Formats: sequence, structure tokens, C-alpha cells
Amino acid sequence: MHCTVIRNCDVVEPATGAAYFAAISAETVGTTSLWYGLIKVAPGHRTKAHSHPHETGLYVVKGAFDVYSGDAMDESFTASERDFVLIPANVPHVAINRSTDSPVFAIVARSDPRHVEPAEMKPELDQLVP
Repeated sequence: MHCTVIRNCDVVEPATGAAYFAAISAETVGTTSLWYGLIKVAPGHRTKAHSHPHETGLYVVKGAFDVYSGDAMDESFTASERDFVLIPANVPHVAINRSTDSPVFAIVARSDPRHVEPAEMKPELDQLVP
């Protein structure tokens, strides 16, 4: 085993509704417990309500987005540049970029190494998010 540099990451657009630039994953370098990359949420875009069975950590590099979470989507906050966000396993959530002209970029690490993370879609919760 040796260290590896990853360049020119492929973009993946899973059903959850954001663009992922997968850098370190099972598919790119054979990791077994870590996915690390960049997420982009386009201006005016929102993810679909979903949860996943692993932990996810984000660091907002550029922009800001609103995060709604919980079984009734009744908890919310705005994550801005230089903020860290923890999304615990199995917690339903939605991220919304309310900007009309700037994307949000966040560095993401999660404890599932696959390019396309397993997600349970929660369409019944989408209507609860303003």
C-alpha cells in the first residue's frame, strides 16, 4: 500500500439531488470505510429529503445553504463558509441553496466508501420544507 494523489475527479449525480466530485472512494482508490470529495449545490437548488445509514461531515468552502432535518423537518440552520456540519446516520435531511446566482461548494467526508451512497428517499418529507 502507498499514498495516492487523485486529480480530475468524476462528477456523480445521485438521486438525492446534488453533484458529487468523488475523490477518495472504493471506486477511485479502493478505500474500505471512507468517501471524501466535494459537493456542489447549484443556485436555487435543493436536495430531496433522504437519510443514509452512515455518518457524513461537511465543511462549507463557498456559499451558504439551509439545512432542514429530523422526522418532521422541524430543525433548521444555515451553514455558511467555514462552518462544519455533521449529519448523523439515519437522520432525514434536506439542503437548500437559496442563492439565485452562486453555487454552494462543501468538502464532504462520509463513513461509506461508495461513489453513490446508499440513501433512503423520504418524499413524504419534501413538502414539509419551505
